[in-house]
Amino acid sequence: MTADSSGNATATVAAPSKNLGYFQVEATLPDGTPLAAQGTRPTGFITYAVVPDPATRVNYGDSGSRFGMQGGFSAAQGSVIPYLGIRYVLADPAWADLEPNSGGQYALARSAAAAKGQTFPAKNPVTTGATYNGAAWPTYSVPLISRAKIPTWALEPGTAGTLCKSMGALNSLGTISLPGFAGALAEETSASYTQQSAHYYQITWEPQSKWCFGGSTAQLVQYYKLTYAAIHQADAKALVTGPTLFPGDDATMKELWAAGLGNYVDAQSLHPYVKFPPESNGLVSSVRAQMQLAEAAKGHSIPFVGTEHGYSSSSIGELNEALGNIRTTLILLGEGFKFDISFYIADFWSPNFSDKSHYYGYYYNLNPKLAYGSDKIAPKPAAPAFAAMSLLLDGTSTAGPVANLTGSQMGYRFLRNGTTILALWDYQAASSTVSVPVAADSAQVCTWMDNCSTVAASSGKITVQLGASPSYVVISGS
Repeated sequence: MTADSSGNATATVAAPSKNLGYFQVEATLPDGTPLAAQGTRPTGFITYAVVPDPATRVNYGDSGSRFGMQGGFSAAQGSVIPYLGIRYVLADPAWADLEPNSGGQYALARSAAAAKGQTFPAKNPVTTGATYNGAAWPTYSVPLISRAKIPTWALEPGTAGTLCKSMGALNSLGTISLPGFAGALAEETSASYTQQSAHYYQITWEPQSKWCFGGSTAQLVQYYKLTYAAIHQADAKALVTGPTLFPGDDATMKELWAAGLGNYVDAQSLHPYVKFPPESNGLVSSVRAQMQLAEAAKGHSIPFVGTEHGYSSSSIGELNEALGNIRTTLILLGEGFKFDISFYIADFWSPNFSDKSHYYGYYYNLNPKLAYGSDKIAPKPAAPAFAAMSLLLDGTSTAGPVANLTGSQMGYRFLRNGTTILALWDYQAASSTVSVPVAADSAQVCTWMDNCSTVAASSGKITVQLGASPSYVVISGS
């Protein structure tokens, strides 16, 4: 250990590196004083994570990629994108930011920038220019029409949400202007993201229960009616997507489908927030109900995507935060979602540091002066668990729930290029076992942090011990 003239000491310690996963180092001074809290990280410890080398990952393109993340994504935060295996990101800015003063403002700004050989709006280099070891790390954009607000000049007075004060029904000027903006955004998206096979345009943001929308059902459907044709005319790869309701909002969805939403939507997005644990708080039943409603309304199944969900560690602790986040994503993908975007890359707070209700981060925010977009972060358990999940399951398709599970055991079967990966857990029991049929002589059993071991089969089966954290069974040639 070395110390400078101010009394600040530096120590270098060889860290364990045998296993992947989350590591927490506790330390105290000789007088018993613990390490000081830093930002959102509590007193007494520091953390680090060991995750798979991003160079071992395969880019399955937007059609095969399953994992995304929301976040402020400063340069420090963006550097972890390859380590976590993040591919999908929400595209900012949206209508309120691009046309703050009048309709048509965005198209004019784009034309002016193009005349100068520039792009408007400028792309975020952290997410669109991500790299690993000097090589490009492609990410895939989900363009947004609105994000909890619209331009104030387009808002019908008296229809704003109780929380989102600038989101509501469109006034006459808004109804005239929105199609033009949607078409211009689709034109820009089509030209900028040519490598994507599909562009999911998310139209509205959490418009349920007067939360972010105080207008009528017909006024909400109007957003989709006004944008649908404009988006498709400008982008042949477009999938108009919405409305980002919460699980359990079946009654609202029935009203929307009855009001004609099915004529103006190609995919359904969901913000699958439920209480912890997700398994006993209706996530599975709600997802299935929403899919059935969509199929009945459209006459066929449509793609489902998750564009925001997460748990706050200040409410349930860092371990349960990780368990809830990972198991929610496994459920969504297992039930058939095309991709899932988690929330949030690093802790934030609002309106002040004493408000701990927004500690949704996969990382601690170590800078108490930056509420968003911190330049210093440290991993929580969710980070390496996400990295393992994305490595093991990216590029897969689901074959649905695993059969013959008992009690509170859950699991899904995923397929990729002749390999079967089972994601299995027991959300209530501290320990239980399950017998898994395997056609080969052995299978790989991996922890939720991706520490794998070979288990020999006996009479065509292996026994897997389950607990709250998922285990992954990798069966080759099946």
